[in-house]
Amino acid sequence: MKSVLKSAVAATALLFATPALADITINAASDDQGVLVHGTGVEQNGPTVTGALGANGPQIVNFDADTTSLINDNVRLQDGEGQADVTGAEITLGGTPNDTYSMLSGNIYLNNGDGMSWIEFALTSGDAGTVDFYITDMNGDITEFLDQVIGEGDTFFAFAATGGDLIDNVFWEADSPLDIDILKQVRILREDETTVVPEPGTWAMMLMGFGLAGFAMRRRRRDGSKLAQVA
Repeated sequence: MKSVLKSAVAATALLFATPALADITINAASDDQGVLVHGTGVEQNGPTVTGALGANGPQIVNFDADTTSLINDNVRLQDGEGQADVTGAEITLGGTPNDTYSMLSGNIYLNNGDGMSWIEFALTSGDAGTVDFYITDMNGDITEFLDQVIGEGDTFFAFAATGGDLIDNVFWEADSPLDIDILKQVRILREDETTVVPEPGTWAMMLMGFGLAGFAMRRRRRDGSKLAQVA
């Protein structure tokens, strides 16, 4: 039995020493649930607009875009404190909410170099087409997800960082001739809000612990039975 336990300990130590692989993946938006990005109470127009991470949360979520405007690439964050809707700037100041330039590409990133473990959002378009995504991690490495299909209306996308990695920047670009009307329903998890998932080595240690506990319980029962027989 001692040799079996020694083998189990050695195998577990090997697994525990194996590092988790860092990776950026594209996911279904239903795989996780981030914190909703809100407006900040007043309408914003400019090269970069900033939303709040959570109702009355820190104003740290930045958006910028390349738009169909020939004058500048200003973008707009709606007024009010509801979910953040980002569009191109208004074509006619004071016009209707739909009177805005479309977006050809855009960036999403946090202030102060904070990283994201999860981000999801919807892109709204009047046409079907494809979108390319370039996800930069905190080491500056870029992972590409090209030719992702987008339909008419809202299409949801989600990206996750695993193995200790974090997302620094999400850049999206609509493949011509497609453009995007609205970016909305953005949800984000930061590093300190990540749900901790045990790594393979941790699972092995836990399983070995359960096995040792079971073995000890069986041994105590067996020893107790022998004592009862002697008595």
